[in-house]
Amino acid sequence: MQIHIHPLPLNKRYPLTISRGTSAGSDNLLVEVTHDGIMGRGEFAPYSLGDGGAENAASARADLEHWREELAEIAPWEMQRAESVLDTGNSRAARAALEMALHDWMGRRIGLPVYQLLGGDLSRIVPTSVTIGINLPDVVRERVPELLERTGARSLKIKLGSPNGLEADQAMFSVVRESTPPGIALRVDANGGWSVEGARRMLRWLAERGVEYVEQPLPLGQEADLPAVHKDAPLPLFADESCRTAADVPLLAGCVDGVNLKLMKAGGIREGLRVIHAARAHGLKVMMGCMSESSLAIAASAHLSPFADYLDLDSHLNLLPDPFTGLRWTEGRVLPGDGPGLGVTRICGEDA
Repeated sequence: MQIHIHPLPLNKRYPLTISRGTSAGSDNLLVEVTHDGIMGRGEFAPYSLGDGGAENAASARADLEHWREELAEIAPWEMQRAESVLDTGNSRAARAALEMALHDWMGRRIGLPVYQLLGGDLSRIVPTSVTIGINLPDVVRERVPELLERTGARSLKIKLGSPNGLEADQAMFSVVRESTPPGIALRVDANGGWSVEGARRMLRWLAERGVEYVEQPLPLGQEADLPAVHKDAPLPLFADESCRTAADVPLLAGCVDGVNLKLMKAGGIREGLRVIHAARAHGLKVMMGCMSESSLAIAASAHLSPFADYLDLDSHLNLLPDPFTGLRWTEGRVLPGDGPGLGVTRICGEDA
């Protein structure tokens, strides 16, 4: 196979602020795999996990260029052989991009969407949340109604863990709740912004206000403290930054109620399936989230999403512009298209 790498800069409609900082865009990469006259595409998205390190376009490109030589004699359907090559790299997100391209190629080659290759049932896809970042109350009052009206979403994920403390979190949440019409589910992601005592306090406070669940209450690296938060917790807890691959799942069993699978952290669809199976084996729920991704990478998650309990696949809804099209949005659900492979088409430029 031949592998081509292209820059894919993305700009956000609204900058997103979480506990660790603010992002107005990202330098992504488009990865194209060609073989037998067919092209498959995947996407790299950068990310930072706090103390868990970061991945950027430069480090991803280094791995991709190394793999390009090693994979030259391997066909796209030989994924087991390809995985032995990908094991030599460091970038999980670059691996995810290349693996997306292989699955896209496979689907295009045989004329089936990826969810059918995985045996997924689209009727099981649940509505996705849309995200409101950390903002001042006046901004929240304007943004929440616009976001809900524009997307028709049925649930909001509220970023908390403000560096300004729990009072700032409570003030922002209260404005979100006041600005949200009845029937919209509310979920919270602290992105590791709380202490043990702060998390216990906020969980009680949020439970009284109808929140469904909370993600990553403690910083990455403080997993040993999760049992103290999980014990008698009035809300389900999901691990995000603390869970990357299937190997992390057994260590979290008994400490949380579920894990947040992101393909960029996991390293692609195949490892994503391993995370799901490991979580099920340990009695954990599965949600799927995203980094700063276009519809291309979101499509890969959408094809896997029938196997998840909760979804937060919304980053493409906050792009100006989204360089790909093909995903469907129905009653608050992100659905893959019926086209072969990942089912998306690049808006600008040549398409295969």
